[in-house]
Amino acid sequence: MYAAAFSAQAQVVPPPASEVPIPVKPKTDSGPDTAHVKTDTIKPPIGRFADPALYEIGPQYEWNRAQLFATGALTVVDLLDRIPGATTFRSGWLSTPQTATYGGDFRRVRVFYDGIEIDNLDNRTGGVLDLSAVQLWSLEHLSVDRSASELRIYMRSWRVENTDPYTRVDIATGNEDTNLYRGFYGKRLDNGGVIQFAGQQFGVTSPRFAGSGDALSLLSRVGVAKKSWSVDGFIIRHHATRDIERPVAGPPPILALDATNTDAYVRAAVGGVNSGRWAQVSIASLGFKGTSAPDRSVSATAFSDTLERRVSENQYNASAGYTLGAARVEFQDRLRALAGSTYNTVSGRIDFVTPIGVVNGFIEHDGFRKGTNADAGIRAQPLPFIAVSGSIARSVPSGVGASGLPSTTSARGEIGLKVFGPWISGGLITTDNTSGLAPLVYDTLFLPTSPGRISARTASIRGPIRGGFGIDAWVTQWADSWPYRPKYQSRSEINYSNNFPKRFPRGDFEIRASGVFEYRGHSRFPLAAGDVETGVAKTLSGLLEIRIMRAVLSYQQRNILGYIYEVIPGFDMPRVLAIYGVRWDFWN
Repeated sequence: MYAAAFSAQAQVVPPPASEVPIPVKPKTDSGPDTAHVKTDTIKPPIGRFADPALYEIGPQYEWNRAQLFATGALTVVDLLDRIPGATTFRSGWLSTPQTATYGGDFRRVRVFYDGIEIDNLDNRTGGVLDLSAVQLWSLEHLSVDRSASELRIYMRSWRVENTDPYTRVDIATGNEDTNLYRGFYGKRLDNGGVIQFAGQQFGVTSPRFAGSGDALSLLSRVGVAKKSWSVDGFIIRHHATRDIERPVAGPPPILALDATNTDAYVRAAVGGVNSGRWAQVSIASLGFKGTSAPDRSVSATAFSDTLERRVSENQYNASAGYTLGAARVEFQDRLRALAGSTYNTVSGRIDFVTPIGVVNGFIEHDGFRKGTNADAGIRAQPLPFIAVSGSIARSVPSGVGASGLPSTTSARGEIGLKVFGPWISGGLITTDNTSGLAPLVYDTLFLPTSPGRISARTASIRGPIRGGFGIDAWVTQWADSWPYRPKYQSRSEINYSNNFPKRFPRGDFEIRASGVFEYRGHSRFPLAAGDVETGVAKTLSGLLEIRIMRAVLSYQQRNILGYIYEVIPGFDMPRVLAIYGVRWDFWN
């Protein structure tokens, strides 16, 4: 925007010759005649990404920054509750451990943050990644590749492109003495430089059994980006403290924890952003530092390991790709240095996207997991109202000590029919499971899963209805009971969104609302003394968000009916949870 100040010359009457002329009154503003306000410009983005082409029937499982916050999700497991085939676990509210399985296997859930794979570094969790350490609030984009064998979660951290400074403040409060604060600041410089700072702090003090604790997360990015290249450094640090969480009855408590996760990288990228050739290299450092506090109750068993434990990992990633029209190819080489050993992983991906379908192919030789994996996915839509989607995967053990392990085959398929707005689809899932992992973070006596083939039937209704209403509902029925996975699981959401364009043509007002019903059958947790089961879980939740210009007022209630249920045996989930607050963006 430009503002101009125009001076008006006053007419001066010549005084008599016998008098001294009165000087013209000086301007009150000593600045120039014209004030110039610098215009906002958009600079080239930092980094290069090639997220996989997704092939779901109906809406894809991907969200940009605004959509992520509009879901009401506060953690990664909140978002994974929307994915068919995924089962999430937590022993309480925000500060408790959070894990997830895909097809009953904890190893099948993988997280990639800016191209860096996030590995579990806490040696007291049994190799299962605690997803509470992955910061959802720090993202600008998230997509879920639901292949037949794995759930691959691709995350992109928040970036800024405008030279006008960007500021944002989030404040929320709610039940269980929950208080949450966020702050963001970002700016691009005229020379392409970038400066970003952000942080989140939350605290929970549960008067019952939902788990108490707090966490502080901070991130920062500095760098520079031109049209054909970029260099940046990024760091995110998450310090969480968790009080000891005692069960209602039965199992031992979940011990208190004071932990810090620090992930940092430097990255250089060249080439096109959305087309042509590109390449990127990054050097990353992942670190974990934690101390578990013992149970000091009279009846507690001895717990000797209370020393601080430190684990670090270095990752060296090189990737390159080429996009030409509907085709896209990507190659990546990842070298891990962990615990005195190195592991190399080489992968390749090809995507082909057309108006009538998507073809996705992925192959990986993983030295870290000692296997070679390949999967292919397709979505074909020959007619506007008919679609077919499917994926097939094969995993072959490789490397030292893998000769005696079995190969596995997985497949899933769906066929859908578009009825007016939403897609109605049904499908099948089948997969081979090998000996898996056990979520020892909840109970060190839990046993891993056994090998076997499992299968399921699925059905879903997803998509817009009319008048701003939409539906996202699915149900999964597994053929047999399996550890860490309920036989029946469903999620049904009715949502509404309207920005009233006739009344607010500038888009300054919007309403979003949704109601969600979730059902989870009995889940089995194996123990040497005999399996234990959780009861049936049924929860009704709601979300209301009102946007006025750049401020979003948010209110959500979880488990509105106050249903008593548990996800981990012996640990009751919170009753009614109400969280409300505001998210406010500023462009200075």
